[in-house]
Amino acid sequence: MTGFMRIGAVIAAAGAPGGFRSYDELEHTDGSSMIRRMIYSFRRAGVEDIAVVTGYKAEETEKTLAKLGAVFLRTENYETEQMLDFAARGFRYLAGNCSRIFFCPADVPLFTERTLKKMMEQDAPAVIPVYEGRRGHPVLLDARLTEWIASYRGERGLKGAIDASGEETVFVEVSDGGVVIRARKEDCFEEVAEKECPPPVYPRVKVQLVKNEPFFGPGMMVILKQIEILGSVREACEKAGMSYSKGWSLIRTAERELGCTVVERSPGGKTGGTARVSEKGRCLMEKYERLEREVAEAAEEKYREIFGSG
Repeated sequence: MTGFMRIGAVIAAAGAPGGFRSYDELEHTDGSSMIRRMIYSFRRAGVEDIAVVTGYKAEETEKTLAKLGAVFLRTENYETEQMLDFAARGFRYLAGNCSRIFFCPADVPLFTERTLKKMMEQDAPAVIPVYEGRRGHPVLLDARLTEWIASYRGERGLKGAIDASGEETVFVEVSDGGVVIRARKEDCFEEVAEKECPPPVYPRVKVQLVKNEPFFGPGMMVILKQIEILGSVREACEKAGMSYSKGWSLIRTAERELGCTVVERSPGGKTGGTARVSEKGRCLMEKYERLEREVAEAAEEKYREIFGSG
């Protein structure tokens, strides 16, 4: 599951109330729905792994978004950390599994799938969208560059880190004003969003495998991905915003329906032991991911055939 060309995304939604990086800004715009919109946009563009960095109101955010297949990286130091710290947290988590990583603050949620795909066509260490001469978000970075950025201690945050890296940066002109529109409570943001960047209508299909009962779907996929990275069922459940008992229930149901071991584990007392996905489990993940992708593509095609492309 560590395909070389996998693309990930980090959404920074950890900021303290007050200040430019405030998640509080999103309170007045239904912040969870804005983050949900971002996750859907990334998914539709083919982004496989999405990490949401949470802090302020973390539990509320994670509970609301738990079923969307994202991973949650919670920081307790959100009142003192800067945006670059949030980015670095996500980069470190995804870099071993992704060759390129998007980064976007949660208060820039209106970018489109088309913009993401246009950026992904560029072959450069850093790709930044530009709308009417203004640099915007998200930015797309080579995983190798994110390692350098994560250790950057200079000025001007992420922008300064990218500029100071000396790596080639491609600026992509886009017609998508969503890359520069920030959620500010004084701007009647929801009205602006609906007028300037209305969300698209598209089909969304949830794929589940069923035998005697449903046993494999998006929730199970997230758990197994995190077990692969973390080697722990307990930590995997925490990152997925899921209870430990719920995670084990999903695993046991899958193993019972399949008649084979999906997660190999060794006891470890208070720490919960170690775990890894079995060979059959990894094979199932690869096939499920392919099925999910091809079903989504078929649904898009059928949607355009029935509803038209307008």
